[in-house]
Amino acid sequence: MNYYNGIGSFEATVDGASAPAQFTIIQSLWTKPITSSNRLRQTLFIAALSLAYAHRSGYKVHMHTDSFGAKLMKKFGYDKLCTTLDAIPPSVPTELFAAGKFYAMRAEGAIGKVHIDIDVFLKKPGILDCFYKNHSVDLICQQEEDIAIANHADKIKHMLVMGHPAATRPDWKGSINTGIVGFWHPALAARYMNNYFEALKIYTAEKFQAYKQQNPDACLLFDFILEQVNLSYMSVGYDVRTLVPTDNPTWVADKIGYQHLQGSDKWTTKTQHTIRLLLAQLNNKLYHAVPPLIPNPD
Repeated sequence: MNYYNGIGSFEATVDGASAPAQFTIIQSLWTKPITSSNRLRQTLFIAALSLAYAHRSGYKVHMHTDSFGAKLMKKFGYDKLCTTLDAIPPSVPTELFAAGKFYAMRAEGAIGKVHIDIDVFLKKPGILDCFYKNHSVDLICQQEEDIAIANHADKIKHMLVMGHPAATRPDWKGSINTGIVGFWHPALAARYMNNYFEALKIYTAEKFQAYKQQNPDACLLFDFILEQVNLSYMSVGYDVRTLVPTDNPTWVADKIGYQHLQGSDKWTTKTQHTIRLLLAQLNNKLYHAVPPLIPNPD
């Protein structure tokens, strides 16, 4: 039976030998925004399944997390497990969950490596080699999306504080899904990374809380604009390689060996049950590496 969530299906496709690991992908998990021990354990199962697929598809995986996350994932078998995210200062709002991704990419070096979210499953050997073996690709991403978020000026007016040009374009509807993201072009990577870290200086936790009182949906939108709309605007004129076909419904992604869980459906009982079944089938040792009991996050 197939279960659909976000894009792709949870097919238990486990045939085929693993390719030899030759390229490195980056992952990140900032545990501080996760305040529920139950949700954190669910997150760990998702991350473990992502790791199992990545290793089976022939990639080394460097996980960047905080000390609490490293303690929980110490038996997962990452090729490198780093406590990079301990460096995220208290001034960074926990609602800006993409901060972990940017700190991880900055620590690893954003050039020549791909960051994949922990809810991304690489089901096909060598699926990212189109990037790793082709240095002329300026940027690889999951897909380009047409999202009319800029039509809601009241929701993105905070971008004007930064003088961000995308906020002044009434016809701008573009977004880049960064379920995977990697760069070969240094200038584009530097501009993208610098923009995010400059934003963190402006939107401290204190200022962000004040902004939320007037804009309840600011939590997701601010990160979304900085991480995705921002990159889409910056990448105009560059060679962008998309992994998921942009002219087809996103559910075709599973057919090309790639799946990204998106939306709240990933937390349903059915989806979580399927994740655990697949993990036990793919890597039973990794399944049992997820701690049975997790203390409440600090």
